[in-house]
Amino acid sequence: MEQHKARKVVGLSLPFPGARRPLEEGAKLGMWDFVPLEGPRVQIPPADVYILAAWDPIYERLLNIGGKIGVLFTSSAGEMDLEPVEQEYLRGILADPRVSFVWFGDKALAEVYPEKGFWAPYPLETGGELPKVQKQDIVTLFCPTGPKKNSLNTLLGVRLAQRRTDFVLHTNIQGYDDVLRDVKHVRHGWLKKEDYQALLASARLNLAVSWCETYCYSVAEAGLLGTASLVSWTVPVPGVVVNNPNDPQEIAECIIWALGGQGFTDPAQIRYEVEQFARRQNQVLKDILTQRLASV
Repeated sequence: MEQHKARKVVGLSLPFPGARRPLEEGAKLGMWDFVPLEGPRVQIPPADVYILAAWDPIYERLLNIGGKIGVLFTSSAGEMDLEPVEQEYLRGILADPRVSFVWFGDKALAEVYPEKGFWAPYPLETGGELPKVQKQDIVTLFCPTGPKKNSLNTLLGVRLAQRRTDFVLHTNIQGYDDVLRDVKHVRHGWLKKEDYQALLASARLNLAVSWCETYCYSVAEAGLLGTASLVSWTVPVPGVVVNNPNDPQEIAECIIWALGGQGFTDPAQIRYEVEQFARRQNQVLKDILTQRLASV
């Protein structure tokens, strides 16, 4: 999005990997500037509009910085139900007159709170090229460990699928040692970006069967690298959809189906679908924010 001529927009974020990602992607596309709130001294440039990623009480110190303040609220209602403190945060944001708008990633929340809120999709920069990598019998599961990711159902589905087809799970998930004991897997710690991307590109399938999300950048990343993802209905990025994420047997069947070459195997086509999805979403975001930021 070309910034509105009368508006300088800056995104700010504490070290929240998921919540800051939309602001990072938007900055890559020239929609705004992005400043991570990290380190002992942070220089925040003057701006007409500041967008804060998610919420933390520390942000209270920034609400009188000048300019209009907005909050990018990345949680859905389901995620707030799993993390009750976020319900308290949202109540405070909506009641605080210093917060001019709330950009919701969840359409339903925007409908519930229209006084300050609006929905807009998240941006995705799709530069680069499809890597030329030999696919291996690898399935990946990379996500923060937490209830919204539906990890137990997913791991049980992997366990069932491995009884019928041969693959190795590569994951960074913590805990679940009793389940993983019976799963062929490699557990990773923090990976360098290039190593993470190489692993995703070499995988035959990526897993993201979440209970609740407003996006899932790991699915987008995998798709741009030519790897399809198994997702639930809550994930808006193109993927192979599991109808019942509470059923390990269905997850297993979908894994076997996907690994069996039933479509979703052409890396170029997988990347193309994510690129087209991103192009549409980026344009919708530009149109909405151009209108909204001009009026605050």
